[in-house]
Amino acid sequence: MVIEETLLDQQETIEDCNVPLEIAAIKTLLGQQQDSIEENGELITIAGAKIFELEPVINKIEEEFPIVKNKLRAYCKQTLDSFSDELDDMARADRDKWDCVHESGKMSELIDKVSEENATLKEKIKTQKSALIKQKIALKEEKDANKQLKSDVASMMRRLVAVEEVVHPAMCDAAEQKLGELGV
Repeated sequence: MVIEETLLDQQETIEDCNVPLEIAAIKTLLGQQQDSIEENGELITIAGAKIFELEPVINKIEEEFPIVKNKLRAYCKQTLDSFSDELDDMARADRDKWDCVHESGKMSELIDKVSEENATLKEKIKTQKSALIKQKIALKEEKDANKQLKSDVASMMRRLVAVEEVVHPAMCDAAEQKLGELGV
């Protein structure tokens, strides 16, 4: 008897409410939330793909930068050591040999040769330095882009969690049960 009265009270309450409007509102909200979930899923997929694309490039630049720099330093050191050795050898020679070298023009040729090598090395250093600076800038930009992508993905994940909390399975079950009771 008490159960029948409760059911009658619920029916009267349901009839008093504007149930079809509420059902339509619930369906609309569920549709919007589903659209948001799909949109966020697509954005996460895109962000993940971009991160996946950029990681090998960044890793390669990080690996090659020190190698190129060390090779350039080694080459410069080798050339300077060679030149220093040649100067030391000349300094050990006695005065007559210096005069002989000077008279024959060998010293001028050696100085010209070293000057040309020095100019070539300076140009190579400048070119390598320019390339390294460009790589460093590109690396920084890619790191910044990765950082932003990670931030965006984290934000999207928080949004997805918030959407999932709103569209809790119990709410969906209750809405379906209510729709079933109303024969919709």
